Amino acid sequence: MVTLFGQVRIKRRLYRDKAGNSRFLLDEAIGLGPRSPLSPKVKELAVLLACHMPFGKCEALMHMMLPAGISHSTIHRQVEKIAGPALEKEDREVAEAFKKGKYPKTGSRKVPLLFVEGDGTSIALQREKERRTEIKAGIAYEGWEPVGGVGRYRLTEKTPYMGLMNGERFWDGFSLVLAKKYDFSSTLHIVVGGDGAGWVKNGAGLLGGCYQLDRFHLRRELLRALKSDVETTNLVYKACTRGDAQLADKILLDKQGLCSKESARNVMRVRSYILTNNTGLADYRLRFDKCQSESLRGMGAMESNVDKMVANRMKKRGMSWTKAGARNMSRLILMSLWGEVYNWSDCYKKDKPLPQVKQDSSLKKSPQKPGHYYNYVNAGFPSLSGPHASHPWAKALNALAYGSNIF
Repeated sequence: MVTLFGQVRIKRRLYRDKAGNSRFLLDEAIGLGPRSPLSPKVKELAVLLACHMPFGKCEALMHMMLPAGISHSTIHRQVEKIAGPALEKEDREVAEAFKKGKYPKTGSRKVPLLFVEGDGTSIALQREKERRTEIKAGIAYEGWEPVGGVGRYRLTEKTPYMGLMNGERFWDGFSLVLAKKYDFSSTLHIVVGGDGAGWVKNGAGLLGGCYQLDRFHLRRELLRALKSDVETTNLVYKACTRGDAQLADKILLDKQGLCSKESARNVMRVRSYILTNNTGLADYRLRFDKCQSESLRGMGAMESNVDKMVANRMKKRGMSWTKAGARNMSRLILMSLWGEVYNWSDCYKKDKPLPQVKQDSSLKKSPQKPGHYYNYVNAGFPSLSGPHASHPWAKALNALAYGSNIF
């Protein structure tokens, strides 16, 4: 067994339960998965590194950190072993909820206003018919809180979600995650922000919220079409944020008549972009009274979040994926953001609880003669609870004695 302290050779017995199934009780007690040489802590460390860097670099780093490292192929297999069951579980829950009507227990958190943003990023494929595919990502949050210096804020109660799937499946899974956390009966408004993609706008209808076009993408499209004409861009941008699509289109139409043929096509394209996203142009804060809107800020946090969640690991440095690999890696990153990697790395132990062994009452009544095995079974380890309890060797002995997963 590969542990954080090096390789450990263990001996254990093979048992059969009442149903005739073979079981290694020692493996289950210390959290070893079937046919896996990695301890739970080594497995957790390996998949945590895999969320941030390529498998080859993970292997090099593991060899530098541990007395006995593990190969990149072993790390790759662990990603599939951990992400696979999590994906299957979510697929079952989505099918039961949206096809059979068996909805899980809703959450208890109550908020009057919930913000949801979605975006996608394209990644390269290998050994697939298509050259590229899109990883869809989304975040939900309750608002903002100041942090650090003046003018700096961070999102509060951020809930991420991502995966390789179509738009309908994305919102089915994301809405299920949010339903487990929030009590939507108390939520008065849901604002869904996006860059104009159709699958994001469909999410606003599914969640029963209003759609908000992302301001970064709106301004970028205007600057590209108007060739950095800042004055005209500002006029059109202000008209859009007020929800006056007719005025914005009139300004662009006048500009189109003064442009060259190529520039006119770009202006026509941004006019179509504005009219297509007409329902999401007006600032969502105009829907509330002045007192409520003073504490609210403009949306647009998805652009940086999709870069941190997906692009840094799956898109940059010339990486390419199979669809199965991209699906597993996106789920593993999501589980890391949720803090669930350790729970699933230890799933073998939790799926099969250890049998409760009844203690022989006669042993307590019988005199404990010197050399009786009962004395050895109930012996203690003073060194493990003394002044050396925090030392690595004491922690290692404690794990071997009591089955705690510090390896």
